[in-house]
Amino acid sequence: MQSDLMVFHCGPVKITITPDEQTMGRLTADHIIRTLKTKHAAGVPTALWLMAAPSAFAFYGALVDTAGRDETLRGILQKTHFFQFDDYPVSRQSPKFQTTFRHLLEQHLFGPLSAVCGKLSNLHPLELTGSEADKRIQDAYRDDVLALRQRGVYFIQLKGIGMDGHWGFHGAETPLDMAPAMITVPMNSQNIRQQMLDWPQFFPAAADVPKTACTFNVPMFLLADEIVDNVPQAAKTFAVLAVYGTEAVVNAAPSSAIKRHHRACAYLTRAAAGALLKFR
Repeated sequence: MQSDLMVFHCGPVKITITPDEQTMGRLTADHIIRTLKTKHAAGVPTALWLMAAPSAFAFYGALVDTAGRDETLRGILQKTHFFQFDDYPVSRQSPKFQTTFRHLLEQHLFGPLSAVCGKLSNLHPLELTGSEADKRIQDAYRDDVLALRQRGVYFIQLKGIGMDGHWGFHGAETPLDMAPAMITVPMNSQNIRQQMLDWPQFFPAAADVPKTACTFNVPMFLLADEIVDNVPQAAKTFAVLAVYGTEAVVNAAPSSAIKRHHRACAYLTRAAAGALLKFR
């Protein structure tokens, strides 16, 4: 297995190139599980701060599979806090709820994980409503993360890279030098296209994609204690190059700010890293 991997650094970020998506997800799960167990043994509570996207599906599956065989891990996950990155301003009562990241996480992670672990005690869904109350809901969600960090909870973040280099829904139109916050942003053309590619059954046309999304910004994401990047898709090869081709941090590719973090790594597939490997 090790002979199938390529490892190098871009600034402080350790990058592991894997042969395929399944290997990427399993190595990511192994990495995060080791951290969860280490913190548990030291009496440190943990939080998983997770993207909700197909980029994470291999990780979700590997985490659920391992939990099914590991009683210690099941006990840890029952107490672990789970937070989202972002979501659409859509309420649970809306017929469009199935397009939300809450629904995605419940269907692809929390449901399967609960089936093997039992009740997950600390789920934190971002319960947006599509109303004027959403600003208050976003601020409260940000404050929940900050409060847990102040109480010593260790935050492990799993991110991806958008086709235009975004992080969550923080795109190039949003400055990197902001205070940590949760913000509402317009869905730019690349975001809309990516959602149509990821979810053609929900978004067959651009007009079907929500016009705005709520997201943590990059300065908030950088408050995580540890960050793991996952990119499996060949369609993102030039975004990966923009992020990891040099040590520069550029507003045009917000995910490049991961190189400002002291404890970050990336697991990429060969397909996603194709342009990066050629560049190197």
